[in-house]
Amino acid sequence: MLNKILWRNANRWQLAGAMIGVFLGLSLLLCALQFYFDVRQLLGGNTDESSQYVQLNKKINIFNTLGVKADFGQEDIKAIESQPYIQKVGIFEANQFEAGAYSDMLGFYTELFFEAIPDEMLDVDEPAFRWSVGQADLPILMSKEYLALYNFGFAPGRGLPQLTPSTIQRFSLDVKISGKGKQETFKGKVVGFSSRINSILVPASFIKWANETFADGNPKPSKLLVRVDNPMSSEFRTFLNTNNLEVSAGKLIGGQFGVLFKVVLLAVGFLGVMILVLAILVFNLNFQVLISRAYREIQLLLQIGYKAKSVTAFLDKRFSILFGVTVFLVFAIVITARIIMVQYFENQGFILHKGLNITVWLAGAIFSVALLLSHLYSTKKTVARML
Repeated sequence: MLNKILWRNANRWQLAGAMIGVFLGLSLLLCALQFYFDVRQLLGGNTDESSQYVQLNKKINIFNTLGVKADFGQEDIKAIESQPYIQKVGIFEANQFEAGAYSDMLGFYTELFFEAIPDEMLDVDEPAFRWSVGQADLPILMSKEYLALYNFGFAPGRGLPQLTPSTIQRFSLDVKISGKGKQETFKGKVVGFSSRINSILVPASFIKWANETFADGNPKPSKLLVRVDNPMSSEFRTFLNTNNLEVSAGKLIGGQFGVLFKVVLLAVGFLGVMILVLAILVFNLNFQVLISRAYREIQLLLQIGYKAKSVTAFLDKRFSILFGVTVFLVFAIVITARIIMVQYFENQGFILHKGLNITVWLAGAIFSVALLLSHLYSTKKTVARML
């Protein structure tokens, strides 16, 4: 009887609109939150920390063109380390020997350059990235930027297949190094990808040994990796200009991109919350109007023995079913979109974690429970006024 009395006066279009509002609001909120974690991962895990690392080198002038080396001496390095906003300085060691990679199976050869930095400056914690004298395997870390350049620049123009990180890590290449009348071949294998450093990295122990064996040792560094409190600060930029230094712009752009993306995602998330709140208000309003339109009938039911708890329980059950179906559809759509997005990024050469982040699940559960409880409280108060 309650079902007939209450629902004959219901505006089903308004209820449908409220459900759609809850669906859109919660979907936007959860998608924005999940995408935030994905962007952090794609930009190198901790975007705030990674954006603090920049590569420094001296500006090239006419004297360098004529043969003067643009390298860093000990005094230059100490001057940089002494700045209060500089947290850490790492030295790039470059190969002074000839290096190349080839594959008899694939039929190609290319010249290579290698660099090394201290392990504590790396953004990849890879146990396989170790080398000792006598080891035939040479572990390599490759820049994610290089992989992106290949996938979106070189490969399409040459009709070559795009490669995922996992595909590259399955193959090994013969790496031949030579100098001072000697040569040696190693099995090179990519063991990881760096978001922080745009280079081809090998263990520092290998560079040191190879430079001493196939060249005349390690020269002065021409490039530094520096961790700065804020690479965009005017104080840091003034120091660069004063000392004729320049910074690799890629990582700064990455940092700016990360900040911009956070702002956009925050705006989308805020919009989702607003839509969600408005939709739940419409839901509550519809149920209150529903009760008001059936005021006389409900009063009569109460007079002949129906309890207020029965009316409240009926309304709560109806709302819970509608709300539960909506939340289920939200998570179904978000998970489906997540699967499609992960597959798309894998095809483009980027690996994302499978499934939704635990924070997304918690946020969805907390918002759903909070909105459900607020509605149940509102319904109870509305029915209580009729007594």
